[in-house]
Amino acid sequence: MMDTRDRLEDIGASLANNGPGLEDGKSLMRDYITKEEINACTSCNACFEACPVMINPLGIILELRRYVAMEESGSPAAWNNMFQNIETNFAPWKFSPGDRFNWANKVNEG
Repeated sequence: MMDTRDRLEDIGASLANNGPGLEDGKSLMRDYITKEEINACTSCNACFEACPVMINPLGIILELRRYVAMEESGSPAAWNNMFQNIETNFAPWKFSPGDRFNWANKVNEG
């Protein structure tokens, strides 16, 4: 949240001085917030519960993750594999929909 605030303050100060505003060559991602920071969040929502003014940083973090995943394909490799499996198999596992319950047949046999 502090990094987001810093970016907004920089934009506001630039606009107040008839500066470039958003066109200053910086972006929230990489210049203020790193991929490691947004991926380190466990989405537990404790930050929202502890915030005295009810700011929800989880919404910003999830939107940043979505941007990195969708626009930059910059998610961790394990996530990219999961995304590909969801796209092709409609589930995060690398099994075709027809083979998903083959393990149940083995349980019934034993």
